[in-house]
Amino acid sequence: MTARKPLLDALVAMLTPRDVVVSCLGANARYLPHMTVPCPVFALCDSMGAAIPLGLGMALQRPDRHVIALEGDGSLLMSPNVLATVAAAAPPNLTILLWVNGRYESSGGQALPAVTVDWAALARAAGLRHVATVGDVAGLSSAFTAARSAGGPAAIVVEIAFDPAEQIPPYSERPDEIRARFRL
Repeated sequence: MTARKPLLDALVAMLTPRDVVVSCLGANARYLPHMTVPCPVFALCDSMGAAIPLGLGMALQRPDRHVIALEGDGSLLMSPNVLATVAAAAPPNLTILLWVNGRYESSGGQALPAVTVDWAALARAAGLRHVATVGDVAGLSSAFTAARSAGGPAAIVVEIAFDPAEQIPPYSERPDEIRARFRL
């Protein structure tokens, strides 16, 4: 498994100005304001489990944009039923990246409940047909390229290494600043 930052760097390098990124709370939302991202980013700083529903709404409202929802495994545990909602709505312009490290990282790195979740199988069981699991930059690049042309919603399970010593930047934007900066 690879650390988060190289995978996030690879994702940002693949984005275009026609994309839209919605990020759940946590490390991704804290890193993104410090990166040069070529598209609009809506980084949730206080909402657990909201990136996929928000991304779904954006994808349905803006079929001319490719929406990428970044969600964590702890966040998706809050409401995994959203995967079935995505499958039912079937927007062809939505890609979910589920960052899996078995931790509630944004609140201190506590371990998730001691159950093994097969995230790819869960996504398929919910009705998503385009599902991939990756653990390195090459795998992410290939899976993301395939997701863009999938013709339906896609989910990419991104297995990352948890590093308790990772220097994740603090939140640098307040919710009102995020809203003011985000325009489609």
